[in-house]
Amino acid sequence: VDRASPEGSFGDTGVSGTVAAFPGHTMVILAVLMITLVVVVVVGNALVILAFVVDKSLRNQSNYFFLNLAISDFLVGAFCIPVYMPYILTGRWMLGRGLCKLWLVMDYLLCTASVFNIVLISYDRFLSVTRAVRYRAQQGMTRLAVGKMLAVWVLAFLLYGPAIIFWEQVAGESIVPSLSLSPAQLWRD
Repeated sequence: VDRASPEGSFGDTGVSGTVAAFPGHTMVILAVLMITLVVVVVVGNALVILAFVVDKSLRNQSNYFFLNLAISDFLVGAFCIPVYMPYILTGRWMLGRGLCKLWLVMDYLLCTASVFNIVLISYDRFLSVTRAVRYRAQQGMTRLAVGKMLAVWVLAFLLYGPAIIFWEQVAGESIVPSLSLSPAQLWRD
């Protein structure tokens, strides 16, 4: 914590030139809130997935899209948020280049897939209202729903995935350190 600054807020640079962590009580509160968020997201979406698996009456075309949304949101809560928590709390990425790249790909993929799933659900609801007869005739066609679900994941990956994966080759360098450096040290170099 920066001794010159009584607040000790995130982003203050201390004597060593590294970004200071939050004060102890603030870090504890943030950690508890983030852990609570992870538990709520994981458990809530796991219940949606479990309901879909257990109750066969839920398996219609529109509910497949809700399942797809629950899967993407579950993975955000189970992987993306927990991996990002140490960085938020300490101001340092301490998990290495490989996990950084994996986290970036997964975070962008899952968040984009989540948004695309919401768009797909909205479009599905639109069709159910504007073309009700044709829509009800297609409710048993799960192959069509699975194809749309796969398209969501492929398009979400193609939007950011290749750029993240191949950025180092295109740029000729990586700004992510192999060791743990603070963002302040990254910007200075």
